[in-house]
Amino acid sequence: MVPFSVLLMEEHKKRKRVLRVLLLLGVALSVYYAFCLLTFNVTPEIKGFHIQYTDNFPESLRLVAFGVYVIASITPLFVSSIQRTHLLGILMFLSCLVTALFFRYYLTSVWCFFAALISGVIFWILRDSKRKFNLDKFNLLK
Repeated sequence: MVPFSVLLMEEHKKRKRVLRVLLLLGVALSVYYAFCLLTFNVTPEIKGFHIQYTDNFPESLRLVAFGVYVIASITPLFVSSIQRTHLLGILMFLSCLVTALFFRYYLTSVWCFFAALISGVIFWILRDSKRKFNLDKFNLLK
C-alpha cells in the first residue's frame, strides 16, 4: 500500500516511473505472500510478551522476500517529493532495524507495533500538506 499511496500523491513524472516499479514489486510480493498463506501453515503464539508467528514458508526465499518487502515499503518514501515523507521513511527504516536486531523472532508483531506508533507521522504529513487531492487527477498511467 505504501508505493500505491505515494504514487497517488506524486506529481513528478520521473518519480512516478520509479514508484510504479516499486508498486509492481510490492504487488508481486503480495501475490507470493498470499500464496504462502494459503499453502503453508502459520501459527501465532504468545512468547515473551510478544506474538511470534511460526511458519513453514520456503526457507530459501525468506530473506529475499523480506528484503523485497523492506524495499517496496520504505523506498517509496525516499523517492517521493512530498514534504516530510523522508522523515516517515527514516522512522520506518529505524524501527525495522531495531526490530530486526532486538526482536528477530517477533519481527512481524513488533514492527507492526512500531508502525502503529509511527502512523501519527502520516497524519501530520497529510494534515500539513497544502495539496487538495482530487481523484480525477490520479491517472496512474500518465
